[in-house]
Amino acid sequence: SQHLVKYICFEFRRSCNAPRHQHCKIMPTKNFLLLLLLLPASFANAASPVPIYVASTIPYASPLANGAVSPGSECPWDARLVDYLVKSRGSRVVAHPNPLEAKGEKLILSARLGPNVGAGERAAPGWIEVTGKLLDENNKPLGDFGFRDERYAGSLHKCKRAIQLAEGLADSIVNWVEAPTPGIKIAYTIDTLREGSIDADIKKSCPWNTELTGYLSGMTYEHTYRVGGDLGKLPGKRLLLTIVDSRLLGGGLYTGAKWLKVKGSLMDNDREIGSFVALRQSIRGWTGCGISDRLSYQIARDIASWLRTPSMNARLGDADASTDALP
Repeated sequence: SQHLVKYICFEFRRSCNAPRHQHCKIMPTKNFLLLLLLLPASFANAASPVPIYVASTIPYASPLANGAVSPGSECPWDARLVDYLVKSRGSRVVAHPNPLEAKGEKLILSARLGPNVGAGERAAPGWIEVTGKLLDENNKPLGDFGFRDERYAGSLHKCKRAIQLAEGLADSIVNWVEAPTPGIKIAYTIDTLREGSIDADIKKSCPWNTELTGYLSGMTYEHTYRVGGDLGKLPGKRLLLTIVDSRLLGGGLYTGAKWLKVKGSLMDNDREIGSFVALRQSIRGWTGCGISDRLSYQIARDIASWLRTPSMNARLGDADASTDALP
């Protein structure tokens, strides 16, 4: 319709031979009159996009996160999220009992809940994570995403807190639907080749093999998101990460250098479209958990930057051309 409007303007000017600064009598051409008749129909078509069908409730991914408990049917946070989507997009998003049977685009959603969504005021942050994929009228994927929102428990009732989280997620989904893009899936836990190099206290008290993926999914928003299950068997884009070498311990400069080296491979279905070795080193960190968190954050930032323009055999952070992918 934008091209049609531009052409109408051209025809209008062509129908008037006088310069723009002079008054002229409009003598419309046949083409100009025909275009005026077509314009309303063009806008009508532009104003009627293909509807997106979505289920009125969101199923939970299996397995649930460690310690997660569903708010239960008495707290329909997911129905509130879907209702928000429908209301905010007008006739564009439509609730349907079975979206896959509808004739239109389909938004398929799945949820995970973190522990303490319904716990007391001293609990750790509770979170809700919603992943989704948008299919076209022929069930071909148009894009996929993962959004996560979390709040400290505070004094809110568990249901109010869950609904509050859902509202934040709905805003993110509404924006994504306007311009859907393929996401990049990552695993929750990073495998390691030398687990013996990780201090026993760090293994016990720190999320040393999940904090990097947590940071990365937060830095890249819908472009990179965490999924459960066997990542290698999933379709679409996946980022496969492995900790190939590390030295994580406390003591600051008295214990010398600490480091974390990560190998990554970006896959698009069965084709590798990018790869890197990321290395970060530091002598800071008086606690093992502190240095693990610091190095994980730095590498996540390096990877997030690399994902904007991925390349083969890249070296990120403190890595250089001589840095081997293996220890």
